[in-house]
Amino acid sequence: MSDKVDRAVLNNIVWCGIVCETHGITATSRKHIWRTTSKAPTYYPDMITSSRHVTVDEVIDIMGNKEVVSSIKDSFANLDMSPFDFEMLFTAEWIYHAPVANLESVQTEWCHVTTENDLADWTSVHGSENVIRPELLECRDVKIYSNKKKGEVAGFIANLGANAVGISNVFSSGNSDNLWSDIYKIVSLDFPGLPMVGYERGTDLTAALQSGWTTVGPLRVWVRSND
Repeated sequence: MSDKVDRAVLNNIVWCGIVCETHGITATSRKHIWRTTSKAPTYYPDMITSSRHVTVDEVIDIMGNKEVVSSIKDSFANLDMSPFDFEMLFTAEWIYHAPVANLESVQTEWCHVTTENDLADWTSVHGSENVIRPELLECRDVKIYSNKKKGEVAGFIANLGANAVGISNVFSSGNSDNLWSDIYKIVSLDFPGLPMVGYERGTDLTAALQSGWTTVGPLRVWVRSND
């Protein structure tokens, strides 16, 4: 199980790095920690722990300019940042799905987002207009998916990294009963033979688990209290 968590964490770091690059933001990595060199885009962390062996002292030491780091993804849910003016924003679960063979047919309504106009429509529904940028369309390791059906829109993003496919930014403006079962089928067609990872919470987590995904470990997101 620990290998699946590690793979999910490392894939997520790759994804966050890709998003940051589209905003002109660089990042650095040390043994147990990944962090941006300036403020990360909205909804993205300034720091991610990459090892379960990380300590609070390491986080504080690497944090350096404390005003730059205002959000931390505690990937293994094993840090207490509350004594350092951070509060827990939410907890979630890393999720996993094994590669799928002998695939059944997938809804033909699903397609790749490939143009800036289509991406603008996608981000408008998703609420990420200033976060998910057109530069992602040029990234070979990223695919953006959309499904428009009867006036409803659903979507998600898949990225390669750490020998897995990361699933993020999952949304639906309407009925999402089949969303998570569609995701593993579509991704397995585009990225055959690779496991799928991500993280979710609340009703999205429930929907994923009901569609055959499994949880492999918890995570926390901490934010600076005065933010």
